[in-house]
Amino acid sequence: MKHNKLLLALLMTGGFVAQARAEDVPACEKAQGCDERIVVTGELMRKPLSVVTDPKKPRLPLPAYDGAGFLKTIPGFSISRKGGAGGDPSLRGLGGSRINIVNDGQHVYGTCGGRMDPPTAYIYPESYDSIEVIKGPQTVRHGPVGSAGTVLFEKDRQRFVEQDATGRASVTAGSYERLDYIVELAAGDENHYLELDANQSSSDHYEDGNGNPIQSSYDRRNMDFALGWTPGDDTVLELSYGKSDGEAEYADRANKARVIENQNFTLIGEHDFNGDYLQSIEFQAYHNDNDHVMDQFDQGGNFGTNVRRRTQGGHIWAEWNIGKLTMVTGADMQDSVHKGRTVGNVNDPYNPAFPGDLDVLLGKPFKDNMSYTQFGVFGEFEYDFEPVVLFTGIRYDYWDTELHVAQKGERQDDLVSGFARIEHEFGGNQYYLGVGYAQRIPDYWEIMKASAADASQKAFDLEPEKTSQLDAGWIYDMDAITLSSALYYGEIKDYILIDNRLKVDGKVVSRSRNIDATIWGGELGAEWRITESLQTQLSLVYAHGENDTDNEALGQVSPLEGRLTVDYRIGDWTLGLLWRVVDSQDRVAKGQGNISGQDLGESAGFGTLAFNAGWKHGEHMRLTMGVENLFDRTYAEHISRSGAGNDVPGSVPTFQVNEPGRNAWVKLEYLF
Repeated sequence: MKHNKLLLALLMTGGFVAQARAEDVPACEKAQGCDERIVVTGELMRKPLSVVTDPKKPRLPLPAYDGAGFLKTIPGFSISRKGGAGGDPSLRGLGGSRINIVNDGQHVYGTCGGRMDPPTAYIYPESYDSIEVIKGPQTVRHGPVGSAGTVLFEKDRQRFVEQDATGRASVTAGSYERLDYIVELAAGDENHYLELDANQSSSDHYEDGNGNPIQSSYDRRNMDFALGWTPGDDTVLELSYGKSDGEAEYADRANKARVIENQNFTLIGEHDFNGDYLQSIEFQAYHNDNDHVMDQFDQGGNFGTNVRRRTQGGHIWAEWNIGKLTMVTGADMQDSVHKGRTVGNVNDPYNPAFPGDLDVLLGKPFKDNMSYTQFGVFGEFEYDFEPVVLFTGIRYDYWDTELHVAQKGERQDDLVSGFARIEHEFGGNQYYLGVGYAQRIPDYWEIMKASAADASQKAFDLEPEKTSQLDAGWIYDMDAITLSSALYYGEIKDYILIDNRLKVDGKVVSRSRNIDATIWGGELGAEWRITESLQTQLSLVYAHGENDTDNEALGQVSPLEGRLTVDYRIGDWTLGLLWRVVDSQDRVAKGQGNISGQDLGESAGFGTLAFNAGWKHGEHMRLTMGVENLFDRTYAEHISRSGAGNDVPGSVPTFQVNEPGRNAWVKLEYLF
C-alpha cells in the first residue's frame, strides 16, 4: 500500500502544479517539437491508443539489443526476464501471441519451445526509423489481429532528389562488458539508392545489487542491405536482404542458445496514384528462415535440440478516398513450417545410455512439427462526420493448421475480427471511445503443451481465443501541458491458459486449456514543459486480470507502476533523472500464466533511480551517458522467470531472475 499512496501523491502533485502553471508558459508549435531531450526517458500517448517513438535516440533504461528490451522502456510493457536478452514482452497483462509484432511488414516467428527466441529477439531497434505501439484490438491492417496490441517496427523507403550519401555511426560501452556498435549508410540519386547497416551487441553476465553474477551473456550480429529503384516521385521498388546470428545464455535454464539465426528476403513496391478515388497501392512479399540450436554440451550434458522455422508471405493494400471517406482495403497471407531434431534425453541429460553431442545432433534429419497457412482480407475506414471522426475496420482470416507429431491432425479455422472508434477533437482536447473484437487461433507453443483432457496428447483441440474490449480516453495538449489517459475493459472467451499445476506420475506436466477471463486497467500520463529548459513527465499504469472460470487471479499480470522523469537543458547539455516505482503484487496464480512464463509467487515492490546526461556538438555529434539503478538495489520484476538455472561461476540460484545492479553506459554517435 505504501507504493499506491506514493504513486497517487505523485500524480496529484503533478496535476495540481500543471494546472497552476499551464497559463504561465509560452506555447510550443507542437508537443513533440518541444521535446529536445537527447536521452528519451518517457513516452506519452499523443494520439488515441497509439505511441510513436524514434528508436535511434538513446533512452533510459538502456535497452538490451533486442526489441523486447526496447519495449520495456515504454510504460505499459513488462518483459519476462530470463537473462540479458531474449525477454518476452507483455502489454496490459497479456503476453505471447496476443501482441502482434510486425518487423517492417514481415511476420518473423520464434522457433524455441522454451521461448529463447521470441519474435523480438530478431529485432535490433536502433536500425529502424520508427516504432509504433497500437494498444488493444484497434487495427486490422497488419495481419492477424493482436488482442493486446500491435507493435510496428518500421523502416523508411529512401528518396534522393540528387546524387548524395548520408549515414550515421554509433558505439555504446557499458558495465558488464556491454559493447554495441551500428553503422548505417545510404547513397543514391533521383532514380536509385542503396542502404547498408551493420550492428553488433554483446554483454557478459551482469550482477544484481548483491553482487551475485546472473547468467545472462549474449553476442548478436545483424546486417541489412537494400537496393531501391525510384523511377518517379510517386514510385519506389525495393529489394532487401537481412541476416542476423548470435548466441546467448540464460539464468532460468541449463540450455545455452548456441545459435539464434535469421535470414530474410523482402520485395516491396509503393505507387501513389493521387487519383479521384484510388490514392495509392502497396505490395510486399517476404521469406524468412530461423535456425536455433540449444544444448547442454558445454556443461557436460548430452541433450541438444535444433529447431527451424520457415515463414513466407506478403500483402497488397490499396488506399481510397471518396469524399469524406478514406479507406484501406487489402489482403495478406503467410505460410509457415516448424521442424526440429533432438539428441539425448531431456529428463536425464547426463545419462550415457542416451549419447549426444553437437556432431550427432547436426547429423540427424529434421522432422516437421507443425505447419499452417493463413489468408486474410480486411477493410479499414475513416469517415469525417464533423466534428466526430469514425474509424472502423473488419477482417476475415482463414487458417489451415496441421500437426505432424503426437496424435497428428489437421484443423481449419474461420476467424472474424473488427473494431469501431469515434474521436472528437476540439481545441487541445481529444476524446475517444472504441470497441474492438479479436479472434486468435492457438499458436505453436500453446498447441505443443499437453491437452487438458489427455496429458499424453498435444493441445490441438483448443478453441480460438475471443477478446471483446472497450477502450476510452482523453488527451489534452495545449500550451505547456500534455495529459493523456486510457481506460479499458475486456472480456476474453476461451482464453488460452498455460497451467503447470497438473502432475502425472509425480512430475509436473505443462498443459493448455481454455478458460474465460476478464481484464481491465488504465494508463495516465502527464508532461509539463515548465520552461524552455526544464520539463517533467509522469506516467502511471495499472492492469488487472481475473480468471473467471477458476475464480482466481489471472497469471502473469504486472502490478501498479509509476515513472517520474525530470529533464533539464542548458546550452548543448541535457541532464535527466528517471525515478521508477513498482508496487508489490499479491494477486497471483502460482503455476499458471502464458507461453512466456507462469507465476512463481507473490513479488515485492521496489523503486529505482537512474541518471543521464547528453552533449550535442553541432548537428553531427552526440555524446550521451547514464547510470542506472543508482543505489544498487537488489530486485526482480514480477513478470520474471525462475533463477534456478543460474550457475555461472561464483553465482547462486535466485527465486526470480534478478535485475542488474548499478550499471553505467556511454554512447557516442556521429551523423554525416
